[in-house]
Amino acid sequence: MVIMSGTATVLQQFISGLKSRNEDTRAKSAKDLQHYVTTELRELSQDEATTFYDELNHHIFELVSSSDVNEKKGGILAIVSLIGVEGGNATRISRFANYLRNLLPSSDPVVMEMASKAMGHLSMAGDTFTAEYVEFEVKRALEWLGADRNEGRRHAAVLVLRELAVSAPTFFFQQVQPFFDNIFYAVWDQKQAIREGAVSALRACLILTTQRETKEMQKPQWYKQTFEEAEKGFDETLAKEKGMNRDDRVHGALLILNELVRISSMEGERMREEMEEITQQQLVHDKYCKELMGFGTKPRHITPFTSFQSVQPQQSNALLGLLGYSTPQGFLSFGAAPVPAKSSLVESRYCRELMEERFDQVCRWVLKYKTSKNPLIQMTILNLLPRLAAFQPHNFTDQYLSDTMGHLLGCLKKEKERTAAFQALGLLVVAVRTEIQPYLSKILEIIKAALPPKDFAHKRQKTIQVDATVFTCISMLSRAMGPSIQPDIKELLEPMLAVGLSPALTAVLYDLSRQIPQLKKDIQDGLLKMLSLVLMHKPLRHPGMPKGLAHQMASPSLTNIPEAGDVGGITLALRTLGSFEFEGHSLTQFVRHCADHFLNSEHKEIRMEAARTCSRLLTPSINLINGHVVSQTAVQVVADVLSKLLVVGITDPDPDIRYCVLASLDERFDAHLAQAENLQALFVALNDEVFEIRELAICTIGRLSSMNPAFVMPFLRKMLIQILTELEHSGVGRNKEQSARMLGHLVSNAPRLIRPYMEPILKALILKLKDPDPNPAVVISVLATIGELAQRASSLPSDVCFTLLRPGVR
Repeated sequence: MVIMSGTATVLQQFISGLKSRNEDTRAKSAKDLQHYVTTELRELSQDEATTFYDELNHHIFELVSSSDVNEKKGGILAIVSLIGVEGGNATRISRFANYLRNLLPSSDPVVMEMASKAMGHLSMAGDTFTAEYVEFEVKRALEWLGADRNEGRRHAAVLVLRELAVSAPTFFFQQVQPFFDNIFYAVWDQKQAIREGAVSALRACLILTTQRETKEMQKPQWYKQTFEEAEKGFDETLAKEKGMNRDDRVHGALLILNELVRISSMEGERMREEMEEITQQQLVHDKYCKELMGFGTKPRHITPFTSFQSVQPQQSNALLGLLGYSTPQGFLSFGAAPVPAKSSLVESRYCRELMEERFDQVCRWVLKYKTSKNPLIQMTILNLLPRLAAFQPHNFTDQYLSDTMGHLLGCLKKEKERTAAFQALGLLVVAVRTEIQPYLSKILEIIKAALPPKDFAHKRQKTIQVDATVFTCISMLSRAMGPSIQPDIKELLEPMLAVGLSPALTAVLYDLSRQIPQLKKDIQDGLLKMLSLVLMHKPLRHPGMPKGLAHQMASPSLTNIPEAGDVGGITLALRTLGSFEFEGHSLTQFVRHCADHFLNSEHKEIRMEAARTCSRLLTPSINLINGHVVSQTAVQVVADVLSKLLVVGITDPDPDIRYCVLASLDERFDAHLAQAENLQALFVALNDEVFEIRELAICTIGRLSSMNPAFVMPFLRKMLIQILTELEHSGVGRNKEQSARMLGHLVSNAPRLIRPYMEPILKALILKLKDPDPNPAVVISVLATIGELAQRASSLPSDVCFTLLRPGVR
């Protein structure tokens, strides 16, 4: 059969996008392909759908077989977008497994990363396929590791083993002993990427074995075997592998020790994860600014407006981590910044016992190589020392803190190691806490040197780059020392604010305000002054303050502000304004300015953040009104800003913005949304072209039906009739599915409306279950709606229950 011209055109558009050299274009095409096969393709006949899939499979084969790296990446994205799609799944999965298998090894490391990631997702496809597939791939990877060195095969093997250990742990565990017998061939490899990939696979496997420990099991030998392998790396007398020098061997050994300590101290890892979040926020923002005009946002789904959650369509998780993949260091979601996969926080009882016994030996090994000039060894040591301190803080403080601090303070003077050294210093401070006191003055001196000087504002340079780890270190100091460090931190506030707004600065200021409450007002005042300059381009002027005094009080160090066209800076300022705690401060002028100037910005990112910020900033005014405090200003501000938000929610050309506005108008706003003029705007949103927005609108209107029944109920009765008519008579499966979902939202959010119409609603729903050619998506939505009816109506009629439970209801 020849594929229909319309479908052929759509398919060609997908393939063209997947071949693109642009990363975002490929990602968008994969996302659109997934949406198409799960929605519109279902409306075609079985023959047409089969023909479409046959053509698509042919194109995917050509993509993954192409010599062009970008086409290979597009082919992998297409495969991932189809994993889990209903219909012909077993045959399709088997074919995809062969396609991915043939991509490894590859001369391009990114292709290998993506292919291995896709293999991990494929292993979660289910059925009997998974066990056989995982066994085959693990054995093949282990054979590649045990055979004579082949760089491409070794690299591919460690990537595949890592992904399968994470994605299919139950089946991987059956091969765990062969894994430990072979993985160290790669750990001792002469190539850095292979060593680090092997240790990443080792980490995944150690987490897997830790999660399966029981009190009854015999003491496993895996941890001892791993430790003995690390010991070999430090043994100068052992013969070196051909082509591998001493530094490579020591680097591999240190990496192994790092993993053993990691799974021996869960509490230390938890603290480390919290601290590293500050640095990660800065990386996310930097990536966001670089790709500011990239496509896409997070997939839309209804957040807690309704209990009717079980039938929400979820985008395949398989696409997360592949779409927009950029570098081997991290996978990206749609248009987002790099999000590194977080390891599970676990602690092995047996490994902890082993490392406690060998703690002194490990510390001596690590400190022995602190003078090494090899940058990889230095970075690993800086990563490992804080872990050791967190693992045994008292022992470490007594015997090794002096040497460690001497090493860290020396690294802080070296440009290449400064970032890692600040991070290590901060983590070490949190681990040893008040024991850092003898070194505190020196640490503060180094931090002050990394921040702008007091006369910075009078110099010509416009900006100064301060590493995010400096802020991380300050935050950790406050956690370790608490309020006792208040005078020193207070001196740092002005230089910190002089750097300019950044996610790392916002995160550390928030942390400081919690750890040292005495500084909260100073932090809030300084941040508001900065936000006023960034967003309103004028000094902060509190209500009643003379204009001249406001200019006099403006901090000279805050004069270097982002330009009006700095989309990233404005977006960050709006996000900070909406998320930071400014209790005790009037933000009325900010919310008015945001509504007037940023809701209509030409930049989507600014409009999105402005909508979120405006809704958050209205909270104090709403609380004031709900507390029956008469404030004409508060009433007027809420009315004006809410009106502007609703206008954006129904007129903005971008559906993501419209969705964002409606999603932000939660129960806090019900008393104001129930006003007639606001309800009219919500009624308009029920005709939006995007179904998810219509869902949000009907959830909100249904919720408001109890607050203004005279205005809402007549409209909802008409809506109910339309939904039932569409459900009964539409010939399009997707329309029937959406009607059932909309009906479920009405049942959940407007039970008073539904109660008199229980019988015709149930009749319509039961008829859909008896369709001779049922659509699975329709059946799921109908059953979920019946479940909602049962919850809201206390019980269903006995004859209905009998019909539902009777075999062969269809």
